[in-house]
Amino acid sequence: MPLIKLQSDVLRLLAAHRDPESYVAGSAWLTRTGTRFSADIDIFHDREEGVARAGAADAAVLEAAGVTVDWRRREPTFYQALVSRGGERTRLEWVLDSDFRFFPTQRDEVFGYVLHPVDLATNKAMAAAGRREPRDIVDLIAIHRDILPLGATIWAAAEKALGFTPEGLINEIRRLARYTAADFDRVASDPPVDPAAVMRDLKVALDDAEDFVLRMPTDKIGLLFLEDGKIVQPDPVRLADYATHAGARRGHWPSSPEIGSAMLERYRSETPKEG
Repeated sequence: MPLIKLQSDVLRLLAAHRDPESYVAGSAWLTRTGTRFSADIDIFHDREEGVARAGAADAAVLEAAGVTVDWRRREPTFYQALVSRGGERTRLEWVLDSDFRFFPTQRDEVFGYVLHPVDLATNKAMAAAGRREPRDIVDLIAIHRDILPLGATIWAAAEKALGFTPEGLINEIRRLARYTAADFDRVASDPPVDPAAVMRDLKVALDDAEDFVLRMPTDKIGLLFLEDGKIVQPDPVRLADYATHAGARRGHWPSSPEIGSAMLERYRSETPKEG
């Protein structure tokens, strides 16, 4: 679902404040062309001191533009505010996060800087394995369909989720994904979420993911695989045909920033519109 007007306006107002170490993460970018509304905008930081600095600077810009900023939490590693204008509201969160990722953050016209879609996908897989939120399941289905199959996503996510194997992440997602129709009623979406379809799609995706990870060699855990410069879920019987890509502090490109930009463009199917 396109961003609501307030979210779009907030992002554009703050885009100039984003940089490779202060970037939009979370679901706002993932859901921008889907059906689910995201209730918040997460701004991640590689350094603790960046959280307070960005929170104060962003709030000043918003208030100067007539947006009300109601602070809810201000701690060294986590700032949260409810911002509102003209009957619309959304949450803004400034958060300290690990700088370990697969790719550098990317420039974006609306968001300023964002995590690469594959890093967003692996983060969402870890979130779904660590909390019980029906919105995560809706996002996982979109990731599986539009970004990278869950098998490859979870395989790579294991590099970020210390102590978990890919099989362990799958098992945790299954264990937590026990939702009722009423749970999905809380997920803002247009059209509304079809609980039966979502859970059916999740089962198929996780079954396929489990089949994939069980066929993969354990010495390749945590790697992404590329074929002709495209991130793919590899065929386990011909792994030698693929280039591999590992995570690193602040991420890195397989060969050049141009390839990285082409990767991002693949997922940017349309520019977010004001709603």
